Amino acid sequence: MSRAAAGVALLVLASPAAPAQGVTVTVGPQFALASYREVAAGLRYQGTGFGGAVSARYQKLSAEAGVVRVTLDPAIGSAATSGFTATEVNAWVAYDVAPYASVEAGFIRRTTDPEFAAQSVGAVRLGARSFYEIGPGATVLFRANYLAAPKFSGGGRAPFSIDLGLGLDVRLAGRLHGTAAYAFQRINRKTNPGGTGEIDAPIQATAARVGVALAF
Repeated sequence: MSRAAAGVALLVLASPAAPAQGVTVTVGPQFALASYREVAAGLRYQGTGFGGAVSARYQKLSAEAGVVRVTLDPAIGSAATSGFTATEVNAWVAYDVAPYASVEAGFIRRTTDPEFAAQSVGAVRLGARSFYEIGPGATVLFRANYLAAPKFSGGGRAPFSIDLGLGLDVRLAGRLHGTAAYAFQRINRKTNPGGTGEIDAPIQATAARVGVALAF
């Protein structure tokens, strides 16, 4: 996670030089509302937190990265007895294949504190996104990513995992933008405790984020 955070910081530090290089960069803080669920165990959590996001574009190439840290407490009816803190890092690199579509690749890394309070997850992202101008200074984005080769702190495998996202960027005034995003993640994890045969242990998470950003 430290290397991913360092990459985000590097993009932020490079932003003043962006106009001279023909690169557009936006960076800003975000407030997050999240939920997390380990379906088979009946563990359900919800909570809030803060993070930040940075994006950059050069002609048909673009990149995004974000870090969010949320405190999650047991939801009503959950089998969980205590909460935990989750830190999630996401990153994408994309290439435009059409005026309103890109193919993209990246990664996700989510860690928990305490370490074994919930599953820490790492995976490679492969997918595509589409984006449309819905009005002057307003752009909506939709993405669909397959999460390949996921790794879990508690072991297991996931033959199919998907992450869906919806985003909105609105130019408020000058270089100031308002941002909003929603993500839904489903990981069909399977485990084999004691070597007695596989059982389903799916993971489901959602996150809604709102914030502001400055464009350079």
